[in-house]
Amino acid sequence: MKQNNFDLVAPIYDGLATLVFGGAIRRSQIACLGQLDGVESALVIGGGTGWILRELLARTSVKRVVYVELSASMLEKSRKLIESSHPEWLSRVTFRHGTEQSIEQSDLPFDLIVTNFFLACFNDANCTQMIQRLHRYMGPNGRWLFVDFQLPLFGPSRLAAKALFKVMFTFFNLASDLESKGPPNYSLGFDPLRLRTLHDRRFYADMIRVKVLEHRIH
Repeated sequence: MKQNNFDLVAPIYDGLATLVFGGAIRRSQIACLGQLDGVESALVIGGGTGWILRELLARTSVKRVVYVELSASMLEKSRKLIESSHPEWLSRVTFRHGTEQSIEQSDLPFDLIVTNFFLACFNDANCTQMIQRLHRYMGPNGRWLFVDFQLPLFGPSRLAAKALFKVMFTFFNLASDLESKGPPNYSLGFDPLRLRTLHDRRFYADMIRVKVLEHRIH
């Protein structure tokens, strides 16, 4: 599994995302935050420059966030963003430099797992493994906020997505040692878990998928 390190693109990451997708990237990430009632602990992995952390803290009742980011530059930008805008929120966040392997037993369990544009960094096999690992961190009533790129099933948007993703993923393959060549098959990881879909939304001609998942109630 490659490291998928975004240090080199950290200074331009948000601007680049806005240039390509307009406001869809941000709209998709905040679309379901209002439905995350009762969340007290959250794991945000691969959170990028930290603006989604600020939104999570502002729009939910979460009291404890473990914010894991492999890119030291991204992690520092996230810390500075919270420190400059809402320093009183720093006590609610543990900033952790590393991967999912840096999550400690004392961090568990989490009411919420947040993977925003994180799982698309991996190929099918590693994406499946990552989903299985992160699922172990969910509490019995836990939820999962999934926001990521997907290839539309048919129509002109599928052709457009193929062309766009080819350019986009090639850029990140070169700039960030990204292992993925395109959005992986997330179903290989999620389907065996038999999670229930609470919310399901799509953005940017179906190229972005948003889901809130939770354990099925038996």
